[in-house]
Amino acid sequence: MQCNVISYSAVQSVRNHHTINSDKLSHVSLSNSAPSCQSCANIDFDTRCPRRSEKASPSLLPGHLNRMFERIVANAPGNQTEETQLLAQQKQVQDDGVPYYTVHVHSRPESVSSITDVDHDIVSRKADLEEAPWVVTFDNFLTDEECDHLIELGHVGGYQRSKDVGIRTADGSYSGKVSTTRTSENAWCSGKTGCRDDAIATRVRDRISNVTQIPSQNFEDYQMLKYEKEQFYQLHHDYIPHQRERACGPRILTFFLYLSDVEEGGGTGLDQINGGLVVNPKKGKALLWPSVLNYDPSEKDGRTTHEAIAVKEGTKFAANTWIHLYDVIESQKRGCT
Repeated sequence: MQCNVISYSAVQSVRNHHTINSDKLSHVSLSNSAPSCQSCANIDFDTRCPRRSEKASPSLLPGHLNRMFERIVANAPGNQTEETQLLAQQKQVQDDGVPYYTVHVHSRPESVSSITDVDHDIVSRKADLEEAPWVVTFDNFLTDEECDHLIELGHVGGYQRSKDVGIRTADGSYSGKVSTTRTSENAWCSGKTGCRDDAIATRVRDRISNVTQIPSQNFEDYQMLKYEKEQFYQLHHDYIPHQRERACGPRILTFFLYLSDVEEGGGTGLDQINGGLVVNPKKGKALLWPSVLNYDPSEKDGRTTHEAIAVKEGTKFAANTWIHLYDVIESQKRGCT
């Protein structure tokens, strides 16, 4: 029996926020061909998507999530001295081109973790849930030039109505569905279009990698976002349960980039943080939160549900990258996320 071949545009139609965030050109002859091609070897998920190698190294070990956030706060260039604080306010950049960004802590565990000796920390599920999760923002993380360029990359990619997770298909991938809970538009900054390798997109991704100390192959492609007046995304969580057993592992962090100012509305609401935290858009700002627990970076932390509050006036441009516990790039290529 011959496998049906579908177009790239059909593949793009199932790429969405919580499921297929991948370049599936190499997988294009496999997707959506299940009805007429159940026996094709490559459509079988276990054949196409081998189990995670025992030699694969996770990007975070138990106890290292809190350690990572402590390091991020301690190392923020704009937080170091009065002089660097002034340079940050002036939106100056360092010799390597990285802005003098500052980090503000909105939520954190009461216990202070050791940056250098995690073995002395109390690492348990009980301890995690008794204390607040981390939520931090970075002021002036991006330059105006970088923001404008990323917005343009989104226009080049083509903004389309965002979708939510659909149903699992015969080849192990998940379809997308239009939802009334999400009315935004998005585009993907993928490798197949050259966007992922764009110089500025790469520069920003490398900056995030340096901040988190997690390799960029664990980063999904940027999701480029556009919210017009009255568009929103209701409460949801970025953790995808089925990915825990897949080669890429689950999403462990969301690094959210604000690319524009918004006249009114458009904030990011975290309903379980500080009685309801709202982070308002500001050009160049970034927001970081975990999707997993410190004691086990593969287990969901259900307290970081969040929403994109409706824009009241203006247009909100943003981009985010989801960071996985393991290498996600190869999984994206095979359609195995």
